[in-house]
Amino acid sequence: MRAKFLASVFLGGIFLLNQASAADLPWAVSLYVGPYSQKYFGAVLQDFNLQSRNVVVGVALDRKLIRLGYDIYVAGELQVTQTFAGHSDTTGAVELGLEFDKLFGYERTSFAVYTGPSYALNPDYYSVGYKHRTYASSRTKFLNAVSLEFASGLPFSQNWDWTARLYHRSGVFGLYSIGDDDGLAVGLGLKYHF
Repeated sequence: MRAKFLASVFLGGIFLLNQASAADLPWAVSLYVGPYSQKYFGAVLQDFNLQSRNVVVGVALDRKLIRLGYDIYVAGELQVTQTFAGHSDTTGAVELGLEFDKLFGYERTSFAVYTGPSYALNPDYYSVGYKHRTYASSRTKFLNAVSLEFASGLPFSQNWDWTARLYHRSGVFGLYSIGDDDGLAVGLGLKYHF
């Protein structure tokens, strides 16, 4: 089941990401690792306490699709995450967003925001809400995903960047699920452009 799911997410993402010319708009793949929390996103912002109980490893495949000008691109992303050291879950997301390159005039820097549907094979059994209260999760498999990424080039190569990423799944205030907030991952990793 898990292999079929990952294969279908990968093939769907390839179709989405292959809509632009390979000569003009390069690919990038990121590998990151960091803490994962079942805490509500708003609750994390409220008290700056992630309350992480798991570790996440994520892989993201990005493709610039349309150049809007001023080093701004419409981009697509296919992302797969796996949580460990606690509740084990695999998620996949196909996202669309904006990538801003050459931030403040600095070469080889970028910031990207992506959003789109995601699917979890084994959603969490509980969520941590405001004031550290624990709630039973609705275990909704199909939710929205939001990804943020900051990347900056490494000095030894034109193709490698270090990256800081945030990955969040939620019901988007009832659009996907009523009141479900299914986790937040923060990670550091490497990104390779090709």
